[in-house]
Order: sequence, then structure tokens, then C-alpha cells
Amino acid sequence: MAPAAPATSPGHDPPSGDRRRRAQRGLSRRALLQLLAGVLVVGVIPVVATVHILDANAVQNERARADSALRAQLQGASQELGQLGDDASNRADDLARSPALQRAFLDHDRATIKKIAAGAPGVLFYLRRQRVAGNRPPVALARSTSLTVNGERIGTVVATIALNRRLAAHLARAAAQGRTDRLLIVRDHTVVGTGQHVQMQGRSVRVGRESYRGLLSRVPNAVGISLFAVRPDKTINARVGPYQRRILYAALGSFALLILVALAFARPIMNTLGDFRRVASQAATDGLTGLANRRSFDDELALEWRRAERVGDSLALVLVDLDNFKSINDGRGHQAGDAVLRRVAAILDSGARQVDLAARYGGEEFAVLAPETDLLGATKLAERLRADLETARIALPDGGVLAVTASLGVAVKGELERPEQLVAAADEALYEAKRAGKNRVVAADSQAENAATVSG
Repeated sequence: MAPAAPATSPGHDPPSGDRRRRAQRGLSRRALLQLLAGVLVVGVIPVVATVHILDANAVQNERARADSALRAQLQGASQELGQLGDDASNRADDLARSPALQRAFLDHDRATIKKIAAGAPGVLFYLRRQRVAGNRPPVALARSTSLTVNGERIGTVVATIALNRRLAAHLARAAAQGRTDRLLIVRDHTVVGTGQHVQMQGRSVRVGRESYRGLLSRVPNAVGISLFAVRPDKTINARVGPYQRRILYAALGSFALLILVALAFARPIMNTLGDFRRVASQAATDGLTGLANRRSFDDELALEWRRAERVGDSLALVLVDLDNFKSINDGRGHQAGDAVLRRVAAILDSGARQVDLAARYGGEEFAVLAPETDLLGATKLAERLRADLETARIALPDGGVLAVTASLGVAVKGELERPEQLVAAADEALYEAKRAGKNRVVAADSQAENAATVSG
């Protein structure tokens, strides 16, 4: 009788214990793959979101730094241009006071006038209303002084400042520009000296085919002429690039670490993954109105307060509170109240300047932060907003139409020491408007003895 084949002979199934161990190893591999896939899926969302937020914050911060630098450049260039205007006025006045020129005007001595003009480049001389000497640049600022006898003008001296690329380069040097920044003199959307067309949307500026981040300042006493301080977008992106690469390397390192941890602690990781959740970001805008929310407003107030402290600018705050808003919610429903809040937000947003920040402060209360604005300017802004709100007709979801009014409080930084004091001053002015009968503006000046009140 042939002996039984050994259990390990070829062609026979392995023992049941071996099959169970192989099955367990197979299940472990599948579980490991599922764990790795789960780790990647769960890990990629917060990491990618964090990368996106950090990238956006980096770009936003770099743009804020660019705006600050460009604003300083515009301020320096405007001051230098103002000084040049004063020098031109003094030059015209000195020439007009010259006895030789006065005699020439009285005697209608054109030859002497032309001789004096030869030594005064950029100055025009008019005998009565007729130009005798000097050529006016194509685009220029002018400062003039007239000579009158018995109430009749016998001559005019006009000193000009040519607005050209040379002047722009001079202003750029005076304003301490960055290496790639540009200072442009623009007339009717065209760069003086180059003829390039300028398009501006918000703070995005396009000059020819190049894209820039830019700010503008109107040139006083020059219709249609502005100074533009711009920084190339590619410069901003290049400065953010190293930080973005570090974020990317950190993200890749995070993925690698996740995989290593998953391999080392498979089941414990699987059991505890649900305990880790990251908050990606908090919205900067109010969900109902689309305005900046309270947190964004607080951040902007702190930023503008520090800037005002640094450069010595004024800073104004307008607080707006709807009158009798509770009666709208109670009588018309919360959908009507929401419609009112959205329309009020749109009116405040459109009524504020580009540099102002309109925010929903809380409930039916709004705030408008106005940099570089004194008490008179802020009061005028508040009164304009109050009038716009009073005349607006708000369409409700039920087909009805509603009119609302608001009380407004105005305050300026002045000698205040902290942002909280500015908010408190505006809030006190707001409640004074409420106590005085609503639908009005009350301006509180910390340096004045009395508050100014404007009734609706």
C-alpha cells in the first residue's frame, strides 16, 4: 500500500493555517491601501485649502505693502509738484515786479519784453491779451501774475511747468520709488510723453500690454491730469514667489509625513483621523450684505490707525444705525428686513469713496471707515449717505415698497490714543442723533467744545 502523500507535496493545497495567514496578510495590504487613500483624501483637503489661503494672504499682504509704498510715492510726488508750482508762481511774480518789464509793458516795448523772455525759459509774456514771447508746452501747469493800471490789465507773466517724461522722472526721484515702480503723468487716460493708453479698474491698472497695481492722485488746477504710481504685477508675484514655494515644499512634506505616519501607525491613525479638523479660513465678508464683516473692519481699523499715526493723516469713522428697524422685522417679516439690509449696504458701498471701507458692524448697524478725511469731510459724507438712504425706495419680497431712515454718528481720530476711543466717540454721537429725533447726523469732535448736528 502506497504511503500517503506528504502534506507539503507539490500540487496539493497548503494547510488551512497557511491559508488563513495569507488571507490575513491580504486583508492587511488592502487595509493599508485604504488607509493611505483615506489619509491622502482627508489630508489633501485641509493642506490644499491652507496652501490656497496662505497664498492668497501672501498676495494680499504684498499688495497691501505695495499700496502703502505707492501711496507714499504719490504723496512725495504731489508735494514736489506743489513745490514746483510754488516756484513757478514766485518766478512769475518776480518777473512781473521787475521795473524793466513794467516799463516795457507800459511803453508797449515788445523788443525789451522779448529780450527779458530770452533769459526766462518756460515763461510766457502777454501784452494785454496778445502773446509777445515764450512758448507754451503741449501739456503744462501754469502760474500767472498780471500787471494792472487803473484797473486795466496791461500785461501778464505766465510761468509754466512742462508735464512730460522728464518731469515724471524728476518726481519719481523725489518720491523715492522702488526699482521697478513707475510714476506716470496721465492726461485723459493717456500717458504723457509715450501716448500709451491707461485702463484702471479698482487698483488694477493696465498700461499698454503691461499689468500693474496702481494708485492715482489728481493734479490740482489741472483738469483731466493725474499722477499714477504703479508697480508691475510681475514684481508683486516675484516677491510672493519664494514664500509660495516654501508653502508648496511644506505641503509636499506634509503629504510625505502623512504617508509615513500611516505606514507606521496604521490602525491607530485610522481610529483617530476623525479627531483632527482644521479651520481653513474665516470669511472676510458678511454673508447677507456682501460688505466687510466685523472682523475685517476691526483689522482695517487697526491698520489704518497705525498708518495715520505713522504719516500724521486724519482718520474718520461714520457709524450708521437704521431707525425703527425692529418694527420692520416684526411687521413685515425677516425676509423684508434682510432685503432692507442688503439695499442699505449697497447704498453705503456705492456712496463711499474707493479708499473708504464700508462694513456691517452688527445687526442693523453699519460702519464707514474714511482714511485721510477730516471732521468736515466725514460729516458731509455722512449727510450724503443719510440723504441717499432717506430717498431710497426698497423693493420687498412681497412686492411692497419701503422707505427707511438712519441716524449717523461721526468722529475723527484727532488726539485720541486708541482705535476703541474712535469707535466709542462715533457711537456716542450716533446715540445723540437717536436722542435728538433720529434721521440725522451728529458729528463729535474731541478737540471742539460742541458737537455739530445736521438734521434730516
